[in-house]
This record gives sequence, C-alpha cells and structure tokens, in this order.
Amino acid sequence: MLQMLAWRPFVDPIDAHAWWFLLLLPIAFLVSLSWKAVRIDDIKRLPRPVIVMTVQVILAMLGLGFAAFIGLVVVLPILMDVAR
Repeated sequence: MLQMLAWRPFVDPIDAHAWWFLLLLPIAFLVSLSWKAVRIDDIKRLPRPVIVMTVQVILAMLGLGFAAFIGLVVVLPILMDVAR
C-alpha cells in the first residue's frame, strides 16, 4: 500500500508494453468525445457521431499500421535488393 502512495505517474509510468495497443480504444473514444462535444450543437445528437468518429480513428490507425508493415516488410527489402 505504501508503494502505491509513492507512485508518480509522469516519472514512473505504468508498464504497459505488453498491451499498449489496447490503450487505442479509450484514447480514440475520449478524443472523439471531446472533439464532438465542442462541435455538436445539441447534446442529444452526441452519441452517434462519437461512435462513428471512434471507429474511423481506430480503422485509420489499423490502416496506417498495415501500410507501415507492408512498406517495411515488402517494399523495403525489394528496394534494398535493387540498390545493390
């Protein structure tokens, strides 16, 4: 218990290296919520645009990750062989 009281979040962050990708879900949701809360006129219309934007952000991150994977695993070795 005493060790938990001494935890400093910005100096000693949690060890999330094994499951860092799961943090994308709450971050995408909270960013979407805050963005749409500022942009939407009526608060009753807030849930649907937040869910749509959250899905868009998650799909965009997956697409960027896939594109980076293809670029590094497929294209880069081909370019390295051409350069030799």
